[in-house]
Amino acid sequence: MMCKDNIDSWSIYFSSDDLLNFAIFTGSMYNFIDDKNFDEKNKPWPTNIVTQDFNNYDFNKLKLQWNSWFNDIIKHKYTNVNSDKMCSSIEWTYDINKFSELGYIELRDFCIKAYPHFNEWWNMQVGGKNALSFHEFVGNENFSKYINEYISELECKVNRKCRPFKLYIDIVYTGIPTVLDINDEYIVVTPNWYFDLNKDWWINKLSNLI
Repeated sequence: MMCKDNIDSWSIYFSSDDLLNFAIFTGSMYNFIDDKNFDEKNKPWPTNIVTQDFNNYDFNKLKLQWNSWFNDIIKHKYTNVNSDKMCSSIEWTYDINKFSELGYIELRDFCIKAYPHFNEWWNMQVGGKNALSFHEFVGNENFSKYINEYISELECKVNRKCRPFKLYIDIVYTGIPTVLDINDEYIVVTPNWYFDLNKDWWINKLSNLI
């Protein structure tokens, strides 16, 4: 989390929970994610275990189910945004042996197969959890500097101090465009976003908050 010294001013909260990243991992593993979400800086993952073994399943139906599942996770997060509910755990949400809580029945089998691969990668020493923590640590140094500058610039422009606000940022390893601007309080980003800060984008975003 980063915030202004004045506790009544503004705060920005970061999260890199495993559930949202697991959904993207599963989408990458089975090619459920549209190619338009990837480029040279944001590659599909995990490329070494991508599978298209669908047997008697309808791929297009599975892709629609995955997309709905991903959107359900995002919706749950932006309708419950606060610092206590930003992190969503896979094992708190699902029985990882059956995924019976998942409403998309055909997709359950693919989550069951994907979870061991994800869990191994997410928790290994150079895996997803530590990689995102590293990007967050490195990115925050510049991010904090720029955000303070942008807010000061906007305060001068409107000739007043900014209103108190909270912004919640989820970090995912890959699988989305550089940033998903969900609403005024909630965005989802990839690590590359930290290193490609766009002043115009942030000025516009902060203008809606302050």
